[in-house]
Amino acid sequence: MNPKIPEVVVFDLGKVLLDFDYDIAIRRFSERSDAGIDKVHKLINSSVQYDYESGKITTDEFFAYVKNGAGFQGDRSEFIDFFSDIFSPMEIMFKFFKRVKTAGIPTCVFSNTNEIAIQYISKQYPFYSCFDFYVLSFQEKGMKPDELIYRVVEKKTKKSGESILYIDDRLENIETGNRLGWQTILQDDEVCSVAKAEKLLGI
Repeated sequence: MNPKIPEVVVFDLGKVLLDFDYDIAIRRFSERSDAGIDKVHKLINSSVQYDYESGKITTDEFFAYVKNGAGFQGDRSEFIDFFSDIFSPMEIMFKFFKRVKTAGIPTCVFSNTNEIAIQYISKQYPFYSCFDFYVLSFQEKGMKPDELIYRVVEKKTKKSGESILYIDDRLENIETGNRLGWQTILQDDEVCSVAKAEKLLGI
């Protein structure tokens, strides 16, 4: 029996539509800090990043924590610049996203992310304003793969089960979608993801 044709496509952002490299930011930041690159790396990848992306702390609090921990010599604006300019478009998925929009299929961005990233992406990449729905961890105060934030996607899109096609690059995130009966694609190759999605959507 063929699966139902999805009625909404839910996209993760990082490593699905936009590639990113935190090491770029960490290298730039460490060059303006007392701490070495290893300490900066540990600071950024500590629980503070989870707290920031789950909306438990503000951008100002995140900046103060990392600034003080690393002995950063710059100001808030420079810090934000460092942690913004780390993205690059994944062109094959970009083109697929445009085809989905042209086909009139609703789309939702569903991302573990933060205020700095979203402010930058919304200004730098016009496609971001084209989504029909937005479910962002720092706004919803929840993180994938916790089921509760997936329920927010269902509530906003008014879809559930096989009506949802979900594309993400992390297995643990996909597994929650699978448990809810969503149709899912684990992205490790853009060409394969697009081929699978086009087959499911019939476009």
